[in-house]
Amino acid sequence: MKSLKYICFLVVLITGMTGCKKYLDIVPKGKIIPQKTNDYRLLLDQILPRGSSNGFTQSFSNDVLMSDDMEVNAFSASFYKAASQNVLMFAEHIYQDSESDPDWEALYNQIYVANLVTSQVMDSEGGTPAEKNALFAEAKVHRAYAYLILVNLYAKQYVAATAANDPGVPIRKNLDFEEKLPRASVQEVYNYILQDLNDALGKLPAAPQLNLNYRPVEAACNALLARAYLCMNNVPSALAYANGSIQLYNTLIDYNTLPAGQSFPGTLAEPTGLQSKEVLLLKSPTSTESFFYGSNGLVSLYDQQNDLRFKAKFASDAAFGLNFGFICTGWSGKTPAKGPSTAEMLLIRAECYARTEKVNEAITDLNTLRKSRFKTGSNSTLIAATPAQALLLVKQERRRELAFSGQRWFDIKRYNAIDNDNITVTHLINGASYTLAPNSVRCVLPIGRKYIDLNPEITQNPR
Repeated sequence: MKSLKYICFLVVLITGMTGCKKYLDIVPKGKIIPQKTNDYRLLLDQILPRGSSNGFTQSFSNDVLMSDDMEVNAFSASFYKAASQNVLMFAEHIYQDSESDPDWEALYNQIYVANLVTSQVMDSEGGTPAEKNALFAEAKVHRAYAYLILVNLYAKQYVAATAANDPGVPIRKNLDFEEKLPRASVQEVYNYILQDLNDALGKLPAAPQLNLNYRPVEAACNALLARAYLCMNNVPSALAYANGSIQLYNTLIDYNTLPAGQSFPGTLAEPTGLQSKEVLLLKSPTSTESFFYGSNGLVSLYDQQNDLRFKAKFASDAAFGLNFGFICTGWSGKTPAKGPSTAEMLLIRAECYARTEKVNEAITDLNTLRKSRFKTGSNSTLIAATPAQALLLVKQERRRELAFSGQRWFDIKRYNAIDNDNITVTHLINGASYTLAPNSVRCVLPIGRKYIDLNPEITQNPR
């Protein structure tokens, strides 16, 4: 594929530029300003290696360190850098004054490029109207995904009664680096997300293609709408869009067909993430740190003999002469994809059914998923007599299926705010205990001081 040497707006951090009003009026020497429709295709097709903040597959990582799916022990404590340890300790600040936040930067870089595409691609040279419309829609889906992650990392859980007043994240709408970036409300951010996704519907291919699943499609657009509405506790809409995604594409991987030793099947283990039949939109972690021990709470949920997800996700540290527990096999470089999947859509639909007292439908979806995850011939069937029992089973199945894929931390915030589940997260590090109480202000990550220094209109989260 042709390599596009694009203008340096792609590598300059959007919140780190000031005094650049004429910046976009200058064609840098040796660079190419996108003009042809295919130039915009190349911009949106960036799938750079993990660790770069510019590729559209880059997503977020700090959620795992905030959650109760992993634990730290005497062996693993030394593997975490200072910033990661700050996240684990729910510290007042994560990054030093001048230090960058990889999650913030990766997502806002994508937003900036998406803004570029949506503002210019329709006037580009050489492409057909259909090609331009598709690129326009893809950019909107990428932008919506970025804002959905940002508002869930750096703002309170969506609660209808307070969302209009709760600080969300800055909505960057223009290409001017001197644009003011005050924080929009949580409600305004969600409105922006929903508008982008609805604008994209009807302009994309129906289902993902292998090796091209980093390109947004209708099934992924519906999936992100389902995810967003679930975060908003809008059950009817979440159900409708989960159904819409499943109707467009519903392929599941039968774990019994995987090669021996396969870990994190169908996820982003370069380059096999491109071969996944379940990933609707390929997104990966930003961090290269992925040495995680599964917590007792998570590991105990699996049928370790028959649930093939356990063997796919974990390895005993006894192979290394240790006796601490089970290491998430992401430590070898294979990390779970964070974009939406067909499995997640079944789980969203099952949760919506449980919350609307459709017990049989909820359990049917759970058992459909579990049949593809358990050893052939073993009993994977769940039963529930009440909506409350069904909802509990859904929550447990979400935790098993989506472990380390970016959803557990958001689920903790959601369950505590909506269901009063009172989930407390405690991390033990070097003999000290760090506890995050339900609905604590520190459930919201602090915004890097670097960005507030450069954009003082961005207010910090209370700590």
